[in-house]
Amino acid sequence: MTTTRRLSAEQPWTSSSHKTGPRPAVPVPAEAAYMSARQYCDRLGGISFMTLARTIKRDPEFPHPVYFGRLRYFKVRDIEAYEHLREVKSAAKTLAANS
Repeated sequence: MTTTRRLSAEQPWTSSSHKTGPRPAVPVPAEAAYMSARQYCDRLGGISFMTLARTIKRDPEFPHPVYFGRLRYFKVRDIEAYEHLREVKSAAKTLAANS
């Protein structure tokens, strides 16, 4: 018969070898064709997956993911084109406001 060991109030729930907190950002290599959804969220300032999903649904120009199984990846080429488009629109809006 096995007995279960109870933790006292002084004992931690996890061992000291476990790290807690946010994961460090994983850089995207310069020659990469795809980046993961986590890398894209980090690139957008650390947004959540839910915010990313809402943005995909709300903005028709936002790049849509490519699925490999159930994992979401984004084409780096599409992301760079979208970011360039946003920069151009932002510059045009600023120029129109200053005129």
